[in-house]
Amino acid sequence: MSTTRIESTAYGAAALERLHAVVARLKADDPMTPVTLLLPNNLAGVVARRHLARSSIGGLYLATLERLAEQIAAGLLTPRRPATRPIVAATWRTALAKAPGIFEEVAEHPSTIQALASAHRELRDLTDPALDNVAHASALGPDLVRLHRYVTTELAADWYDETDLLRAAAARIAASPEVVGELGALVLYLPQELTQSQAAFVAALGDAAADLTVIVGLTDVRRADRAVRRSLERIGIDLPPSISKNYPVATEILNASDADDEVRCVVRDVVAALEHTPAHRIAVLYAAASPYARLLHEHLAAARIEVNGPGTRPVHERAIARTLLEVLALVDQDLPRADVFRALANAPTRDFAGERIPVPQWERMSRAAGVVRGDDWDTRLARYAESERRTADQEEAAEDPRPAAIRRAQYNASMAERLHRFASTLRRRLGSLAELETWSSLSEGVLQLFHDLLGDYSSLPIEEQYAAAAVEGSLKGLSTLDELGTPASLAVLRDVLDLELQQSLPRVGSFGTGVLVAPLSASVGLSADIVYVVGLSEDLYPGRVHEDALLPHRVREAAAPELASFRDRLDEKQRHLLVAFSAGARVVASFPRGDLRRSSRRLPTRWLLGSLRELTGDHGLPATQWDRYGEVLRTSASYAGSLTTATMPATEQEWQTRAAAAKLWVQDRVLVQARELLRGRASSAFTRFDGDLSGVSGLPEFAVEDRIASPTSLESYATCPHAYFVERLLQVEPLEAPEDLLVISPVQVGNLIHNSLDAFVTRLAGSLPGYGEPWTEEQRALLLAIGADLADQFEAEGLTGHPRLWQRERLRILGDLMVLLTDDDRWRSERNASVVASELTFGFDGEPPVEIPVPSGRVLLRGSADKVDLGADGTIYVTDVKTGGFSRYEGIETDPVAGGTKLQLPVYAYAARARLGEPSTPVEASYWFVRRGGKRIPVPLTPEVEARYVDTLDVIVSSIAAGFFPPKAPEVPDFLWVQCPYCNPDSLGHSEVRARWDRKRHDPVLERLVRLIDPTALEVASDE
Repeated sequence: MSTTRIESTAYGAAALERLHAVVARLKADDPMTPVTLLLPNNLAGVVARRHLARSSIGGLYLATLERLAEQIAAGLLTPRRPATRPIVAATWRTALAKAPGIFEEVAEHPSTIQALASAHRELRDLTDPALDNVAHASALGPDLVRLHRYVTTELAADWYDETDLLRAAAARIAASPEVVGELGALVLYLPQELTQSQAAFVAALGDAAADLTVIVGLTDVRRADRAVRRSLERIGIDLPPSISKNYPVATEILNASDADDEVRCVVRDVVAALEHTPAHRIAVLYAAASPYARLLHEHLAAARIEVNGPGTRPVHERAIARTLLEVLALVDQDLPRADVFRALANAPTRDFAGERIPVPQWERMSRAAGVVRGDDWDTRLARYAESERRTADQEEAAEDPRPAAIRRAQYNASMAERLHRFASTLRRRLGSLAELETWSSLSEGVLQLFHDLLGDYSSLPIEEQYAAAAVEGSLKGLSTLDELGTPASLAVLRDVLDLELQQSLPRVGSFGTGVLVAPLSASVGLSADIVYVVGLSEDLYPGRVHEDALLPHRVREAAAPELASFRDRLDEKQRHLLVAFSAGARVVASFPRGDLRRSSRRLPTRWLLGSLRELTGDHGLPATQWDRYGEVLRTSASYAGSLTTATMPATEQEWQTRAAAAKLWVQDRVLVQARELLRGRASSAFTRFDGDLSGVSGLPEFAVEDRIASPTSLESYATCPHAYFVERLLQVEPLEAPEDLLVISPVQVGNLIHNSLDAFVTRLAGSLPGYGEPWTEEQRALLLAIGADLADQFEAEGLTGHPRLWQRERLRILGDLMVLLTDDDRWRSERNASVVASELTFGFDGEPPVEIPVPSGRVLLRGSADKVDLGADGTIYVTDVKTGGFSRYEGIETDPVAGGTKLQLPVYAYAARARLGEPSTPVEASYWFVRRGGKRIPVPLTPEVEARYVDTLDVIVSSIAAGFFPPKAPEVPDFLWVQCPYCNPDSLGHSEVRARWDRKRHDPVLERLVRLIDPTALEVASDE
């Protein structure tokens, strides 16, 4: 080591100048003298090369220690190959499978493998005595070291890692010093914390090289420089202690309300700085990746500033990678419907015939078919396709076929069959992959599936193409796992692939083009004109350093100094910050005062205290009282405050926001319309933003057109006009996921009972009970059989919920059918009535609609009465069977139409009278609550009821024709369920919509409608 020279320097520009002087000295006699620069990182090499190129210095070889060791020793390690992360992880899995020891309960968890592989990398640098100390320092130690030594031995024969490479290179240099001669003079530039194998390699280079110069960067802070000095000691260099106190400080300090405001302030400063400073001479370094990395990239992009540096999204977050990982996970639960379409929606996917997958259409179709998972993809899709084919055939055979309906049914059937083929093939292929026993065949099969699903991805964004290449490379590399004898597993492949893609972070841009955005660790070797350091609050930097579960503090102390300690990690962070302060002529350090995400207050990091004291001149300033010198610091009181006072807003959005705050007119169509919407909804007038479509053409005019309406649709308008507009006119309906169905819905319960009764009465046509006669036992058995068959059909269609819950509900429904007949026997006996028909239809299947004259014209209605009986005295009894509760119907006693929400019975009575009697025939209509003790609520068709019904119809159809569709949210807030999904689409509540209705309902335009659907509003207004 007699030829070794030591050059100490500050970091940043001073280090580059020292490097220039050293290289110039080494090349003084001959400019082509070979010089090898050994660098702390690749970025430092690029900066050094460009700095030296300014003085026309060439003939340099730049490399990191690992790269140089590979050049020297890779040939010696042949035929051994690099031990990649998957290889190491697979060896650890094998070791745990054979003898897990204390790790037995967590041996299969991917996080266990990841943590053990990480500890393995640190333990590889330790000597045997240090490993023994680790083994005795904790309860996990014995098994950890035992497994580590086993994995090291298993890998040694065929694989090598970085430690093997460095040791082999050092050994070759010791045996053949001449291999170093061609490297020329060596310059070790800004060494940081060197492992023992790295230090041994450098020591071997120093012994063999003709000239070794070490340029040591120091911050003049003892703790921050401690690791660097220890590294020099490991290579045999004793650096005298520094007596200088010129530790680096920031030239400016900025504080902002939170991280978002902080980044905005920095980006504005960057915009201003670009007027006199080239972009490649500006660096923005962040103390914490979350949330700063993405915030900086997003805001700089919004300001149209080009950047370079580490990316913010690892490959596993890219759409193309998520698609494959999520598709592979489908096999675990046998292709759950929601998960299938979530995976396919990530990226443009193709079916196995090469056609683009219409994800939205397929997703809606799977809902309609009732698919949940597993065999549903075969049985229920096949049944759905068959049903659509049958519908098309029936429509073609009709007297007046509708071509549009035929085309729609045929399209649905073909789509369902295509989805069926795809899902069946995907299910089969995933099942086959799960059974493969070799890594080569498994990785090849997954790669083929990847290509089949994604097809040609050359048209995708460059980031997605990079992700696709990373996926392909990772899958091809997994085939080497067969050489380890590790059993192949699709679940393990998925975990390994996910881990590999998590650690694959593509770089953005190229250094020298645009502003550098990087973590603080990139400051070593960096030199710029302006450096911004963001996120310097105590909770972020150093933040809470979590103790390593496998190598905790006491274990690291036992293996010190070979194993880096907890204190070393803190010292490294301090060193990086101080190096950043040395990296620029102007250094702006910033920190957030709070965190709006957690509503917490923040303090500047302890390592910013020196800069605060230097700038304020108060060398006794406590960290908690930094705000005493607000005039010395740059302060952003808030986002609004800094934006309105900033000299140079950074983005178009900021310019517009600033103009709006100054009450200047902003020519932005979206903003103008948004302002108009907010003002309209906040007013008490009924506007177009509240559902006023008056003057819009194409609205239904039931009173003058031959368009037929149903009582149910008009009831929905009275309940909520906005819901009627969205559901009936726009035909937008809430989606219900079959997998969320735990019990059969009330609607399906009603359908099952109604269909059973209809089939029952139809089957008994000609043999129905006479006046007052009861149902026979044979007839009861028939109804029970019909109900059971329909229940089985509903179950096959996926309409009945969880099988266990359905068993109980099925028995209850069949029992209700029997109770229904018993109650019907009693009721008909009291009235001496006989059953005439069920499902008395009108306006369908060639039957004429019921025509109701109203003041504005006439309304044509269609529907189907559930049950019609005829009394011996000629009275017609019309019954609407209800399977729910009767609380919403009790108001009929005071208002036969319940504010327009109960319109069925009167029109059923009109239809029955027209079909079975004369204009003077008495008709009695009633609701029959068959699951609530047989309670009946009658609505006799009296002249008063008829007048009220006519007026109600006229108000509703006139309001629809006029274009009045205000949202009338329920009075009671939503708690256990959503009452109106159109007023509360996000299930978070409808209080704002209800408040808006309370304001708008007093508009005179709505008076007639409000008098019908919300009469209490007018009563309150009159009282006031």
